[in-house]
Amino acid sequence: MSALGPAEIAARRRPGLVLIIAGVRILAGFCLAFPLSSLVAGSGVGQRSQGDRALFEGGGYLLLELLRVQGNALLAAARGLVPLLLLALAVTCACNVALLVALDSRERLTSLDWLGRAWARLPAQLVLVAGAALAQFVLLLLGSAALGGIPESLAKPVLTTAAQAAAILVIALLLGAVGGFADVAKAALVRHEARLNEGLARAWVCARHRPFRAFFGWLPYSALFLLTALLAAKLSEALDVSRPGAWRIAAVFVAHQLVIVVSIACRAAWFSRCLRLAATTHQAASS
Repeated sequence: MSALGPAEIAARRRPGLVLIIAGVRILAGFCLAFPLSSLVAGSGVGQRSQGDRALFEGGGYLLLELLRVQGNALLAAARGLVPLLLLALAVTCACNVALLVALDSRERLTSLDWLGRAWARLPAQLVLVAGAALAQFVLLLLGSAALGGIPESLAKPVLTTAAQAAAILVIALLLGAVGGFADVAKAALVRHEARLNEGLARAWVCARHRPFRAFFGWLPYSALFLLTALLAAKLSEALDVSRPGAWRIAAVFVAHQLVIVVSIACRAAWFSRCLRLAATTHQAASS
């Protein structure tokens, strides 16, 4: 399969694959949520006109009561879902690899050669995802310890709050930087068909040449996704499914699924940017 030039890489070339991956994500979410939602619905909450919104009204008293009555059943169901959750994470990683390969390929996806290429890149991608998750977990632990170590001054509460907010911002930026670098490394693995160590080295070259794009280039796409999620939440609140009308439930359902489609489209756009960054940085380093 021949790779595209940097200027040709764009998420809009693969709308069908974006929709397929969104469908896989929706199906995986349904499989994970259905056992827990069935328990909640069986507790009597599902028979209320307010739906699960009643769990969070009045200070969350009904939610605490549900946990008291159904706590053991919910915990058992959650434990049973752990293997399914791990499988869903692996499928998500495989979908990301397939998306990267498809975005980098010139040929139509009617040929199955691109799936073989994606399958060959999957083990390295899984190791990279696990390493990035471990690094983010360690950073989160260190950040939590640093946040807890900030002295609380009764005389200067505003200063304490500002220091805590600054620490949270720094932690969030570090976590995002690790995720951004990992995505650039994934793109380098696919673009150059490299081994894991070579992909990390190429990603580091990208970070040295274009640090903001490598570490924080995902920010506009995340902002777009958050805006979409906020609009969907406001729309769901305005429609108020507790009122009569099946169309309200259908509209809220469609809005929620559109959020997932937008999230995959934003990820495809970010992956396209990572592939362009890996391609152009390699050309600049070679010339």
